[in-house]
Amino acid sequence: MKDIFRDRDIYLVVGLFLFVIFSAHIISAPSNYPEHSIISVEKGFTLNQVSESLESTDVIRSKSLFKVFVALLGTQSGVKAGDYYLHYRESSLSLAWRVVQGKHNIDEVKVTIPEGFNNQEIADLFDEEFPLFDEKKFLTLSLDQYLFPDTYFVKVSARAEDVIEILNRNFEDKIHSVQEQLDSSKHTMEEIIIMASLIEGEVQTKEDKEIVSGILWKRLSIGMALQVDSAPITYEEPGLPERSINNPGLVSIEAALNPKSSPYLYFISDKEGKTHYARTLDEHIQNIQKYL
Repeated sequence: MKDIFRDRDIYLVVGLFLFVIFSAHIISAPSNYPEHSIISVEKGFTLNQVSESLESTDVIRSKSLFKVFVALLGTQSGVKAGDYYLHYRESSLSLAWRVVQGKHNIDEVKVTIPEGFNNQEIADLFDEEFPLFDEKKFLTLSLDQYLFPDTYFVKVSARAEDVIEILNRNFEDKIHSVQEQLDSSKHTMEEIIIMASLIEGEVQTKEDKEIVSGILWKRLSIGMALQVDSAPITYEEPGLPERSINNPGLVSIEAALNPKSSPYLYFISDKEGKTHYARTLDEHIQNIQKYL
């Protein structure tokens, strides 16, 4: 008799163990759970629609179990509409609690865009962290936009058009400090930004930017090709490029507006970033031989 009870106890323990394992499995996230993505619960969606959507996209294993959890944690119509960020793998129980409570977890991400980044480099930054960001759409929409390099805190749900609006609005705010100079300049704002982008790509310090600005504007005035290494087309065609080659910072924009007069017509930067100037082509060739 004792053996019978002992066997029964063993079966109960094994059965309970298997039940726990199965329950943990069915509650846990699927193996191909879409981490770092966003799911949308549309306004007016029923619990059944939400459950089917989550199961079909491998967010949960069982729509039936998910509906049970939602019913226990809230009400039949208790799912809250909105975007939900799936950062790391989480159980269906945890997700059920979030959609009942409306815990979207749409946090802000810190993004720093260095001065001189072009649109492709900016797109690469956002494409890594933002699930809804469309790189191709960003590159198309940002073609003629001014995107200011800065540190931003952007919601992880941001789309391409949202990012462009944020960066462009910051550009407008920052450019306000030099608006009077822009208005009184003989050059258009587009020309100033293009020139600033060339300056940004060539030299680093404020003093060098102002001197190089003077050199480049001087070259334009005498019909000389700009010959800027960061923009190879300036060796082939005279004048400014059609568009800016990167997104310049405020210091480069100010330098484009306030070129420093100098006797120089040529410049090079050595491997350490120091800029060397020359009055004549012969002096320039000597600098190339000496510093490069």
